[in-house]
Amino acid sequence: MAGITSESAIYEPVLVSGASSGLGMAVAAAVLRHGGRVLGLCRNEASLGTVRDSGYDGIVVEEPERLPELLKGCYARPAAFVDCSHSRTESLVASLSPADIDRWALQDIALRARYLRTVVRLMLAQRQGRCLFVSSAAVDAPAVGQGFYAAAKAAGEGLYTSVGLEMAAHGITACSLRLGWLDSGRGRDFLADKKELCEHLIPTGHLVGMDEAVSCILFLLSRSSASLNATTLTMDGGFSRAKQKPGTIL
Repeated sequence: MAGITSESAIYEPVLVSGASSGLGMAVAAAVLRHGGRVLGLCRNEASLGTVRDSGYDGIVVEEPERLPELLKGCYARPAAFVDCSHSRTESLVASLSPADIDRWALQDIALRARYLRTVVRLMLAQRQGRCLFVSSAAVDAPAVGQGFYAAAKAAGEGLYTSVGLEMAAHGITACSLRLGWLDSGRGRDFLADKKELCEHLIPTGHLVGMDEAVSCILFLLSRSSASLNATTLTMDGGFSRAKQKPGTIL
């Protein structure tokens, strides 16, 4: 297939979940600039509209298992999958209601597993593929109230590691990228009044830039990174390995 003939080229076509997020749209734009094909997977029409307004195509997928049917006749089988979807559940663990805990488990863990299962089965037919999960440094260094968010990301990392172990012999590899505080979207809003403090806590002295994150993701979608399999990389400026100042709560 096009896009996988050299060490520097990316696997494509690329499917992107979390397609209407700032990172999802930035990744899609970068894939297009590199001559690749990309399709956003959207949960609803509003998300689809955002994706199309940003300049790339998408489809609404209400059930992951319908993806093969939706792609048939209009799009090639995916060679890469970038999972940018993220949990919106942030709460003290003891504060969330039982109903909200059930919803979190279904939307932030089970749905991710169903998407990954479906995409891997699509890739099996051509015996090649690359799956990348965008995780968070919160797995290693969660802030107060990030218990559910961090747990969902940790579960995702576990799933992608297992895919890398189970499917590499079939030409399909997988890895996860933990991003630190991203100077974009929800991260920028959350850090609006804390940016200087947060930068002081990061050994590099700055938040992760969108360009940095996208460049790293493109590398992880390239043939050059094929041996980075069944593993997790961290891109947070060293924050999760640094000691926070006593009493600092974010």
